[in-house]
Amino acid sequence: GESIRAGVQALTRLDFAFAKAGLARRMRAVLPDLDDGDRLILHAARHTLIPDETVVPTDIETGGKTRALIVTGPNTGGKTVTLKTAGLFAMMAQSGLFLPCDDARVPVFSDIFADIGDEQSIEQSLSTFSSHMVNIVEIINAAQEGVFVLMDELGAGTDPVEGAALAIAILEEVTGKGAIALATTHYSELKSYAMTTEGFLNAGMEFDVETLSPTYRLMIGYAGSSNAFEISSRLGLPARVIESARGHVSKEAAEFEAALSKADRLRMKAQQ
Repeated sequence: GESIRAGVQALTRLDFAFAKAGLARRMRAVLPDLDDGDRLILHAARHTLIPDETVVPTDIETGGKTRALIVTGPNTGGKTVTLKTAGLFAMMAQSGLFLPCDDARVPVFSDIFADIGDEQSIEQSLSTFSSHMVNIVEIINAAQEGVFVLMDELGAGTDPVEGAALAIAILEEVTGKGAIALATTHYSELKSYAMTTEGFLNAGMEFDVETLSPTYRLMIGYAGSSNAFEISSRLGLPARVIESARGHVSKEAAEFEAALSKADRLRMKAQQ
């Protein structure tokens, strides 16, 4: 019996190793380099659940001097997928799996925390905002060096002014404890804060203003515009409603978003 058990255990380990190798071959995956610190660098990363013929490879870089990467851009532009790709790849590497990308450098995290999606509950009397806060309180308590934090639509679900202020304070607290953070947002205040604060960096999801459609490419160092008016127009919202909405936006906020859109057009033109 003992020799049979030993044989089964050996076969299990071998089968697992061959299964990982087979998966790596199917995904055209590479062996990641391990980083001694907390730098996460992914080049042309492809999310494993998006078909090969439609997936858009993305570059993600955080950790080291960048303590918080703020991902911005339009709805359905790929912000949450980017967040999930970073977390998934970190966990795959720590599970001994190869990564579907061109090359990768990943640290070994002691913990990975994620607040993604809407966990509102009637039974538990949790609103959208409350459900996020329950997660975030736990994340703040556990934050320390070696921890990777992923937060989707940080500060959403409440008054925008207070939500933006909370989002900044939460990121300051998490990174101040030594963790690195990846967060998505639509708040202009958070974009501005990342532009002027050491250790914070913007990354925008590219949006083609000519075709009014996202390209799903992440541009590190660039703040993406939400393009809510353009997308609403494309989906059929009457022009008079959009013009009325523009009139309700403060002059400073409108100028900031216009500057982001102009910078994006100039960057795309220069790239072409």
